[in-house]
Amino acid sequence: MSTTVQIPSGDDRQFEALYSAVADISSPAIVLVQEIFGINHAMTEAVRDWSALGYHVVCPDLFWRQQPNVVLEPQTPGDFDKAIALMQGMDPALAIEDIGATRNWLSSMLGHDRIAVLGYCLGGRLSVQAAMVHPFRCAVSYYGVGLDEVLPLATEATPPSLLHIAELDHFVPPPVRAQILARVDALSQFEAHVYEGCDHAFARKDGDGFVAAAATLAERRSLAFMAKHVA
Repeated sequence: MSTTVQIPSGDDRQFEALYSAVADISSPAIVLVQEIFGINHAMTEAVRDWSALGYHVVCPDLFWRQQPNVVLEPQTPGDFDKAIALMQGMDPALAIEDIGATRNWLSSMLGHDRIAVLGYCLGGRLSVQAAMVHPFRCAVSYYGVGLDEVLPLATEATPPSLLHIAELDHFVPPPVRAQILARVDALSQFEAHVYEGCDHAFARKDGDGFVAAAATLAERRSLAFMAKHVA
């Protein structure tokens, strides 16, 4: 069962997050990073699902500096445009700091630092960026956008990162995907998989682009990857 918690920010404020704990406090944990739609139905389900797989999970509201507790659904007319406006209005540096603050809160709650960061879409990019500057054990990125601009900054010191890439993702056209994969090949701790015939958001259960087989495969790969680094 998930609950709403208050996370102290780095600038002496607070923001909300959705938190689901498992019975064993020593279990590993995930900071789950939202898509562009806030902590909506899909993110609430993701918190529940990853927690059911044995992880403490906390999903911070990264739009709180603009509009706290915003909930948008891709199927609702007008919500996509609102989500794009919020994404464009986001300060990425502050969002990454808020992800780090969430990790610190979680580590303090659990008394350990076996914590991964995992995100979707916007969160897929922010997860990799957050792992570059905060002490996460690893990062998992589902169809992250803008990774071609992020990965050139990665080094051998960057935590292990797993990238799930949709072959037909219109946000990551083939030339961009080639850049990403080339950079992954140069980083021994990075791993990437391309999901043939899949478009963006193939793991969003309530989405038009959901592909159950690909989502199951990505989940299995994510669990194996995280088991190496946080379990």
